[in-house]
Amino acid sequence: MAQQDLIESPVKELVRRFLITFVLGVIVYRLGVFVPIPGVNAEALKAIVTGGLGGDADPLKAMLAYANMFNGGAIAQASIFGLGITPYISASIILQLMTFSIPALKALQKEGETGRRKINQYTRYATLLIALVQSAIAAIALSRYSSGGNVLLTPEALSNTPMFIAQSMLVITTGSMLILWIADQITRFGVGNGVSIVIMISIMAYLPTAFAGHATDLGPLLLLIAVCLIIIACIIVVVQAVRRVNLEQQRRVQGNRVYGGAQTTLPLKLNQANVIPVIFAQPVLVLLTMLAANQFAAAVGLDQFMGYGNPGHRLIFAILIVAFTYFYISITFDLNDLTSHFKQAGFFVRGIKPGKNTVDYIGSIMTRITFVGAIFLALISIMPETLATTLGLQGQGAVLLGGTGLLIVVGVLLDVMQKVGSFMLAHKYGGVAGAGGLGAGKKPGSGKRF
Repeated sequence: MAQQDLIESPVKELVRRFLITFVLGVIVYRLGVFVPIPGVNAEALKAIVTGGLGGDADPLKAMLAYANMFNGGAIAQASIFGLGITPYISASIILQLMTFSIPALKALQKEGETGRRKINQYTRYATLLIALVQSAIAAIALSRYSSGGNVLLTPEALSNTPMFIAQSMLVITTGSMLILWIADQITRFGVGNGVSIVIMISIMAYLPTAFAGHATDLGPLLLLIAVCLIIIACIIVVVQAVRRVNLEQQRRVQGNRVYGGAQTTLPLKLNQANVIPVIFAQPVLVLLTMLAANQFAAAVGLDQFMGYGNPGHRLIFAILIVAFTYFYISITFDLNDLTSHFKQAGFFVRGIKPGKNTVDYIGSIMTRITFVGAIFLALISIMPETLATTLGLQGQGAVLLGGTGLLIVVGVLLDVMQKVGSFMLAHKYGGVAGAGGLGAGKKPGSGKRF
């Protein structure tokens, strides 16, 4: 009877799932952001992080400012959630790349649900290891940072630095794994894609910052809102854009019956890599900027060329994003495997011979649409520096409205809307999703938009 009521009341089920997502994602997670790490001077750290996107900011401070937005201000608060969900994202990307390069993992992925659960377990082990390493680096950096006579630790923590480092590693790693648990619960009992939901909530927490300083100035405020709407419209077009390749199935005649002859399409997304190339390019850019700061490079002006806010910085960042976009798609999009599935199912592209010719045809299409998607991703990623100078935005607001902030938020919201539509449609035609819900049958983080 309970299951029958659930099938007949999809709205009630949706309300329950959204309520669970709100409690875990907004209340529990956001409260945890304001729980500080013992022994850290939060005010001194906040001054460094929030000022990390000024014109004279060094690359490490700029990177901290970006990470602070994606973690919902947790770094500026010296929070136990300072690492956010980034260790899991890093582990997922590493395992995804290893799956396509290591035959054993690739074979494990093809085993169906059992193989996916095993890979998901490996991802969690990798998440724990990465969180331990990153928390150790963060604790050591906090204990050794000193600028202008200011330190980031309290006198009690400075008196016993090894104990502070060990304590911070335990606290920060536990906080990161707790965020992963919250994301898992949202995936299972909420609206699905818990990792993406957590990132979206973190970014949206910075939305008021984007409009700071414009409360009494109507002209710039209206211009800022117009720019936001234009960016959102462009993101929707790019996220939803697909290039469809028409496929036909071979026909077989047996007696008086004709088998096959079905027609379908292969949708190729314009932005296949989402924001993963930006995640790859950011640390490489920081490393290049640090290398350009040495005496030899400074003698020829490379330090000024690569400095944050300069055209060279934006140019190198854009080139790295385009390069990593092609690299990521070449690793994760196996055309040979795809065309072999077509051949086994009897599908072919009209006018194109199966096998290598089909691979070359689809590859040429992917190359062209990937170029457009990569250019869009590069433009929207270098936009914070432009917005900061032309619209007079504060650093954190520029990062949110430009870069990948709106791209993630809009992408996740579109994904949630599609899931809700599919959920309601499934209930309307048989109620097949009644028992499974929005996130049924998906591993945590599947379909995420980083």
